[in-house]
Amino acid sequence: MHESQNRHRGKHYDPVGAVLGTVWAVGHAVVIVLLGVTSHNQFNAGHLGADRAANSVLGSVLAIS
Repeated sequence: MHESQNRHRGKHYDPVGAVLGTVWAVGHAVVIVLLGVTSHNQFNAGHLGADRAANSVLGSVLAIS
């Protein structure tokens, strides 16, 4: 069987798929970085105890009002 010229491997390019794939990859990279930062802050020894709540943004807002 003879295939048309448009069906050859490496000839097809889908710009919408490329954009969606890039957005998907960047989104996953951002999520992984944010999870790493969050876990680092969560388990940091300097943030354990009552100081954590007192130094939080919500704690500052509650102290003002």
